[in-house]
Amino acid sequence: MQALTVKISQIDATRGLRAVSDAWAQTMAEEAQRDGGPKWQPIDVVEVGTGKYRLVDGRRRLAASIRLGLDEVDARVLTATEYADEAAIQLHEIKANMLQSGVTALERAVYLAAWKNLHEAVNGPARRGRKSAAELAQNSAAIQSGEFVGAFSPLAAATLGISERSVQVAVQVARGISATVQARIAPTPLADTMSELLLLSGETAERQERIVGLLLADPPSALHVAEAIAIIDRVPAPRQLEMWETVYGRLSKLPDTQLDRLFDQMAPAIERWLAAKSGRKAA
Repeated sequence: MQALTVKISQIDATRGLRAVSDAWAQTMAEEAQRDGGPKWQPIDVVEVGTGKYRLVDGRRRLAASIRLGLDEVDARVLTATEYADEAAIQLHEIKANMLQSGVTALERAVYLAAWKNLHEAVNGPARRGRKSAAELAQNSAAIQSGEFVGAFSPLAAATLGISERSVQVAVQVARGISATVQARIAPTPLADTMSELLLLSGETAERQERIVGLLLADPPSALHVAEAIAIIDRVPAPRQLEMWETVYGRLSKLPDTQLDRLFDQMAPAIERWLAAKSGRKAA
């Protein structure tokens, strides 16, 4: 890998996994202007021909550089032998961006889905059923070495420190929401609300377009995906549960041993409530 100054006109930035928010690029450009010029890290590119490069990482930095009117950017040039195919380039982008701050829930979902695609291209889809002791041992070793050889969800979950369910939901979101809708919502708060994204992913591509149209109208015709769906289907919007109802719904599913531990922790609050209730009855 070598560091060079590369002309922006020589960089192909059309095939990345991540859509760039114009607002984010503008913010980066304005901050750079206040600081007397860009202070961010070089972008990563791979040489794909004499004087031609493919962007691997640094899409926001490149977009901000263009907004600043720059002709050149500092870049780390990755060797073509190490990044000779699309899979290697995508995996580099995924690893470089997955745990960055500022990555939205939608972006993280797109990275996880792309990662799973790469994993399955090498290892094949995961087999259903219980794993043998040998497979479990192999998965454990894979987590330690950073190489994925078993089912994707448990390995990705262990690597990223999240639940398997979170991995599965993220992949469902990325695969369920159409590419055009993803591009529309990428710069909006909706892109960082997983519950909304999950609900949207369950709709057809045509209905997704209509739902997003209602949410992004000026002024908005709906504030939430469920409300937009209700408008389209001409039914009353579902009532938003109060916090205590959500908590109660979860508590009602706990086993007695877990409830006992919870009540032990909440004993002072419960005793205050019982005393107050007794006082009201006495009055």
